[in-house]
Amino acid sequence: MQENHKYNIYMFIATIFFGMTYVLTKICLNYSTEFHIISLRFLIAFIVSLIFLYKKIFPIKIKEFIYSLILSIILFLVFITMTIGVKYTTATNASFLISLSVIFIPFFSWIFNKEKPKKSIFIVLIIVLIGIMLLTLDKNLELHIGDILCLICSLLFSFHIIITEKLVKTNNPITLGVLQFGGVALLSFLVQYPIESLILPKNKNFWISLLILSVFCTALAYIIQTVSQKKLSSTLIGLILSLEPIFSGIFGYFFLNEYLNFQQYIGAFLLLISVIYVSVKN
Repeated sequence: MQENHKYNIYMFIATIFFGMTYVLTKICLNYSTEFHIISLRFLIAFIVSLIFLYKKIFPIKIKEFIYSLILSIILFLVFITMTIGVKYTTATNASFLISLSVIFIPFFSWIFNKEKPKKSIFIVLIIVLIGIMLLTLDKNLELHIGDILCLICSLLFSFHIIITEKLVKTNNPITLGVLQFGGVALLSFLVQYPIESLILPKNKNFWISLLILSVFCTALAYIIQTVSQKKLSSTLIGLILSLEPIFSGIFGYFFLNEYLNFQQYIGAFLLLISVIYVSVKN
């Protein structure tokens, strides 16, 4: 019981780091471009993970290398849409919208695993749509590009989770996870160079934010979640992770002076209870 309690605390800490992601990304975007941030973030995360987990990674099988490349492509698209989305919306909005990946997973599971979702999920989906409208629509009833990209990110992330779930059953999950970091960094560099040359910002706020983003919010948080998944139920992990938007909202308020109006609070609340409900039910 004490051991499980320990892992509850670990997952709680990881969720705080995940919640910091959007605020730190927003800060980094003040000094650099989306591709630069993704490239450097995942390169640092890859190096850190490799140093601490190399004993659990090797030997690497050919199929694990190929599978990690496939996952890297999907994850690269996830973080491209997330990073650009955060640029054009608030960190708080981004976190609530991207957390909806939990809602979309049953539908992807229906497509790929032939697991028909429960009828209640369709009711939840209606609540989610109302929540999205309240959270994102402005006075002119327009949905901004940043919010749209975060919704696309949520869909891509759901797809990534389903594919990962299939591949880890017969492969080393830590090998796939760490190689993904390297793959995302490589893809970002390859896409970046034809568009723009690599320029390293000199601002210390950028590097402090990037290092926290890379080491704690990516590498460490991933390691914590991977280890905790062996000790805790997926329901409990999902419930703890559903707190991510709350932490993001707190960090957004104190570090970016972001706040929600009454309408947005109602929308955020509807999204939060939807995520918690689906996490518990699944």
